[in-house]
Amino acid sequence: MERNDAVQTHSKGFKQKLLIKCEGLLELVCGVQKFYQKANPDACSFIETTIGAAIWYLPKDHDLLFTGYISVEAVTKNERSEDHLYPRKIAAKYLLDYDWSNESEPLNHLIDRYLKRFGRYNYVSKTENKKLVKFQRHGVFTTPEDAYEKAGIKLIPMKASE
Repeated sequence: MERNDAVQTHSKGFKQKLLIKCEGLLELVCGVQKFYQKANPDACSFIETTIGAAIWYLPKDHDLLFTGYISVEAVTKNERSEDHLYPRKIAAKYLLDYDWSNESEPLNHLIDRYLKRFGRYNYVSKTENKKLVKFQRHGVFTTPEDAYEKAGIKLIPMKASE
């Protein structure tokens, strides 16, 4: 359980919370996965929303999950809104479609996905956050970079003073 290198370097409290919550999330995903795979689109959407919310409530560690990038508009307006690189429903669909039975260390895989992909975020303005929504839906979203480009959002490295 404690083999994930990124978690090893952080506080014991963060590590413990992440392990406990990811273990619960994994149980939820695996418990509903069989139903999800045969459910109608409305039920699938509801399950994705629910699992996406669980992803949102996983512990956050700014030093570990913040990409270091902020939009020009967020700097100009002096406002910050976290925007996750991978939308919650996209992340949830990945977890629900993943074949966990072939994973030798499913908990570590889930933690790794969260730390390297699903938990990562940039700062954008509130307006930009709303603009991104239409480019972060199923069938439209391909990559975070593509969504930002389509929304006309320019990211820059965030300075310590910001």
